[in-house]
Amino acid sequence: MKKTNVKIVVNYIFTLTILVILVLWIKHFDIKTTWQQAGIINFSLGFLLLAAYLIGGIVKNIKLPLITGYIFAGILAGPYVSNFIDKNMVNELKLIDDFALSFIAFTAGGSLYIKLIAQRYKAILLNIFFITITVFCLTAGFVMISAKYFVLTKLLSFEQVTAIAILSGVIAVARSPSSAIAIINETKASGSYTETVLGVTIMMDVLIIIFFTFAMTFVKTIMSQTGVSIDIAFLALAFEMFCSIIFGVIIGKGISFYIDKAGYDLPVFLVFLGFVVAKISMWLTIFMKNQFGIFLHLEPLLICMSAGFVVQNFGKSGSIFIKSLESVEMPVYVLFFSLAGASLDFNALAVCWPLSVCLVMVRCIGIFIGTWSAGTIIADPAFVNKRAWMGYLTQAGIAIGFAKLVQRQFPEIGLYLTTIVLAIISINQLVGPVMFKLVLNMVGETGRQKR
Repeated sequence: MKKTNVKIVVNYIFTLTILVILVLWIKHFDIKTTWQQAGIINFSLGFLLLAAYLIGGIVKNIKLPLITGYIFAGILAGPYVSNFIDKNMVNELKLIDDFALSFIAFTAGGSLYIKLIAQRYKAILLNIFFITITVFCLTAGFVMISAKYFVLTKLLSFEQVTAIAILSGVIAVARSPSSAIAIINETKASGSYTETVLGVTIMMDVLIIIFFTFAMTFVKTIMSQTGVSIDIAFLALAFEMFCSIIFGVIIGKGISFYIDKAGYDLPVFLVFLGFVVAKISMWLTIFMKNQFGIFLHLEPLLICMSAGFVVQNFGKSGSIFIKSLESVEMPVYVLFFSLAGASLDFNALAVCWPLSVCLVMVRCIGIFIGTWSAGTIIADPAFVNKRAWMGYLTQAGIAIGFAKLVQRQFPEIGLYLTTIVLAIISINQLVGPVMFKLVLNMVGETGRQKR
């Protein structure tokens, strides 16, 4: 480490130490009233923001991704280390996820250029196909074969093991667009490999919803539960996705019109808009179910992705739109990933770490086979082809959501699956960003991004 970097790290550590001392002092206060409790929540959020920023600065100077520092800060402040932010507070701060995920979806859509996708469409489609097939088959097959050897699954019935295997295989295919975009923006990466990873990650985040719906329908049959037919499930899902995309196109056109007329960026408005989209989607689902008995769910991530894609590719304001997002991305990323770190369940990891570690390794093997197969067909350079798998390890958001949905619909297997998934995500979210940044440096695509 250079002498200048050492001084910077020392300054960060000194400031962090003062912050921790202040926190320990605050913790001695006896909280009695509601307004004091609200004040503590605000203070905790501010502490987490500052601590994550400082720790992110430290890890950056030792060549690790910023989001690794943010996640580590959340772990230290979370229920399983210092308990400065307890489980109740983590749940209360889940509100941040709504606007953060929508904001990240805007960025994801705005990062997809039609010209770049067209140039790499074959690589993107082949990677999606081979990664999906290999990861699903290896993960599901491993669970089926090895279930009798692990404490968590050896007492389950064949039907229950089969259901867990299928759902684990589908969830293993899920990615983390938020982590991928954060690393790409941090490293200013650009190039064929970067665009392929981004395209695969974002497109898979949409396709995985379809795969999961079919898997849930099949599992309902296995578990002898009454469920709708596959045809009806597909039609309902297709209608919801169509409505989400149309809604996103309308919002995108509105954003483009506003920027074109106003002529300046609107970062705070975009953050607020993402939050509003998430809340309207939730309200509409409840309203349609209560008033008409119809389940209609517009997906906020798909809406915001569509809006960002429209602004970037079908208007003149794409550069201003991206500039607006970049101007507020750091605090959003800091809060989102630090809270993700605070939410990691180390009790789950302690219970099922042998099975989880095995599944993480199996998933890595599946990703390697998938990316190598795709790279071989499209004749990617051997140096890149052997390392391509390193960009697809991160997992978060949607995988956790799937596990919680399974737990609600299938309580008899949901607890087991949630425990396994949370443990796997805990490992992948810590290792994945580091590996992605490392491979971007290896292939020489960092520091080249242009907007």
